[in-house]
Amino acid sequence: MLLPLLPLPPNDCPNTGGVRALRVWPASNVRPLPLDPGSNLLLPVQLIDPANYADIWFQPDSASFEEPEADDAQGAFYKAQLQLAVLRDAPDLQAAIARLRAVRYFVVAYADGNGLSKLVGTPTHPLRLSAGLETGKKPGDRNGYPLVFAGLTPRPAPFTLLQPTGAAPVRRAFSSGFSFGFK
Repeated sequence: MLLPLLPLPPNDCPNTGGVRALRVWPASNVRPLPLDPGSNLLLPVQLIDPANYADIWFQPDSASFEEPEADDAQGAFYKAQLQLAVLRDAPDLQAAIARLRAVRYFVVAYADGNGLSKLVGTPTHPLRLSAGLETGKKPGDRNGYPLVFAGLTPRPAPFTLLQPTGAAPVRRAFSSGFSFGFK
């Protein structure tokens, strides 16, 4: 069977890299997603508690997403990984990172440099957070936490209509309502 070739975007199509906004939910707060392989999420994300999320502010031009495909005995899977840098170590940031670590499993939405959004992870295939403090050696080095949300998923992250707006560039631990009181 031959697959038809699809036209590529024209040369004048803008293409801007990077991640511009990021919203995270505890995986237990997201209802199962009705997705078939290769489909996009055209319905809103169904949440148990719509106020239980965090918009994470990060250093501009420090965030990226990659999703290489791998293969094993069960078939193809994807190694999803979102990386970002939250700068300036301080007591409020340390407390916020500790609260994120307490959640353990996440579903993440991000908006890319082209204004498109994807939903990464699912309640059954969530992402895990790793964070560690880096201060650098010289005054010009970054001082803060590189955060990595990573996990294995059975399908590529779907595009979604959800548009995370990003957190305001102020030092707040989480969006109001972010809660860890799971039942």
